[in-house]
Amino acid sequence: MPTAVSTLPRILLVDDNVDNLMLMQLYLGDAPYQVEVASNGREAVDKFAAAAYDLVFMDLEMPILDGYEASRAIRDMERRAGRPAVPILVLTAHALDEFRQRCDEAGCTDFLTKPVRKNAVLEAVARYLGDGGPPRRRPAAAPAPDGELELLRPLLPIFFATAAATLDGARQALDADDLETARRQGHKLKGSALSYGFEHLGQAALELERAGEDGDADKAAAALDRALALLAEARRGFAD
Repeated sequence: MPTAVSTLPRILLVDDNVDNLMLMQLYLGDAPYQVEVASNGREAVDKFAAAAYDLVFMDLEMPILDGYEASRAIRDMERRAGRPAVPILVLTAHALDEFRQRCDEAGCTDFLTKPVRKNAVLEAVARYLGDGGPPRRRPAAAPAPDGELELLRPLLPIFFATAAATLDGARQALDADDLETARRQGHKLKGSALSYGFEHLGQAALELERAGEDGDADKAAAALDRALALLAEARRGFAD
C-alpha cells in the first residue's frame, strides 16, 4: 500500500538557541501541526527551498544568515516562483519600533516579543492558518503562570546548559575586548531566560546587552557576574 502523506500544516521553527527550539516544540507538540526546525537563517532558506511550509517562526539574531536576510531570501523565492507569501512570524527579545520596521522591510508578517507564552503561540498559529479570525498584532506576553512553569520543568536542564554556554561565550568575548559579541550573548540569554520564567536572570542579561551596546566593559563584566550568580542560584533551586 502507498505511504500516507501528511496533510497537517507544516511549521518551520528557526532559532540558533536549542532551548528556544525545544520550548516552541513543547508548545506545539499537542497541536495538529507538523513541526520542523532550523538552527540558522541559511538552514531555514535551504529547507524552505526544498519543501512547502505553511508558517515560519523566525528569530532575528543568528549566525551565518540572520532573520532579516533569511526572510528576504524566502520572499524572493516566493516572488520568483509566483507563490503566495507564507506568514513569517518573528520571535525576538527586541521590542523597539526600529526592529519592527526592519522586520516589515524584510517582508515579515508579524512581530511577537519574547517571552511568548504557549497560548499566544497557539493563537498566532491559528490566526495565520485561517482558524482564528483576522490577523492582528499581539502585545508582549505576561510572565509565565505557575502551571506553565511546571510544563517547562523537564526542559530546564537544557536551558541551564545553554545559558552556561552563552555566559561562557560572553566571558571569552569580554576577555578579548569584544563588546559586540558580549552584547549578542546578553541578548540571546535575555529572551530564553524570560521565556523560562527566570526574570532576574533575564534582567541581568539585559544589563549585559545594554552595557555591550554602550561599550562599557566594566558594567558588562558586573552584569555577567550577576548573571552567573543568578544562574547558579536557579540551578540550585531546580536541584532542590
